[in-house]
Amino acid sequence: MPEDQPRLHTGMPIPPRLIASVSGWDQRDLTPGWIASLPATIADLCAHWEITLDPVIPDTFITLVLPGHSARLGPVVIKSSPLADEFRAEATALRLAAGENVARVHDLDLGRSVMVIERVVPGTQLREVAMSDDDATRLAAMTVATMWRPVPDPAGLYPLRRWMRALLDWPPRPGFAATDLISEAQVLAEALLARSTRTCLLHGDFQHHNLLLRGSGDWAIIDPKGLYGDPGFEVAAWMYNPPGVVDRDDYPELVERRVAICSEVWGIARQDLIAWAFVGAVLSVCWAADDVTPAGLLGYFERGARQLRRCLA
Repeated sequence: MPEDQPRLHTGMPIPPRLIASVSGWDQRDLTPGWIASLPATIADLCAHWEITLDPVIPDTFITLVLPGHSARLGPVVIKSSPLADEFRAEATALRLAAGENVARVHDLDLGRSVMVIERVVPGTQLREVAMSDDDATRLAAMTVATMWRPVPDPAGLYPLRRWMRALLDWPPRPGFAATDLISEAQVLAEALLARSTRTCLLHGDFQHHNLLLRGSGDWAIIDPKGLYGDPGFEVAAWMYNPPGVVDRDDYPELVERRVAICSEVWGIARQDLIAWAFVGAVLSVCWAADDVTPAGLLGYFERGARQLRRCLA
């Protein structure tokens, strides 16, 4: 480990992958001086809330995540991100959706892009629970719908159109393998947005590792992206999770069953959900192509998108 590696007040190094990611981004989009101020920021929060951090820091590449235990609050997680707008959107969504099935926010400092939130215990992810895909989909569909509420003042949240700008504003790239998918998804996305009749708070990245089990047996939502728009978009991330699902031999049948369940629970037409799933998968292709997601996911999202396109009427 280099001697100049940034470290927290505990002596633990900030994950190198996170530092590498931050250094490669447009600094105009980031919280000024974020890395340099982290040690003092985390030290202040730990002193105020009497937090003892876990000895291992998760190896994240976008957001610093520090599990620990507070003598005043109990199990907690300190989260901080240099992406100021995305951090604000997540914090806004957590506050708007506050309830028993959403991780609680204990402390929030938007100026330093840091918050202290409840650490869900035991925190078992839905994908780690022995449950049929049908049952998991129904549970997830019912749970995420509890977040959907009108947003009279959407300040701090991402409008869905802005969230999808990587797809909608994709420039022509001759020879790019997914050009046909992107062209079709752009047209379909514009049609979906134009005919949308419902706008509400959305999670934006609802999938199997963002629904955690409490000791009480109840489930808690974590890590919302903080969007507002058509609720049909929520099906998108679910369709390419858990990792590897699009490569299953029965993926087309799985899509049909998942869509049928979500349609029943949400009251949204099946074909609209398939359309949103396809658009969401192609949006992820665009993100992966621009290196916003971990390496190796471009082909995965593209395979999923091509399978979903076959399901379109």
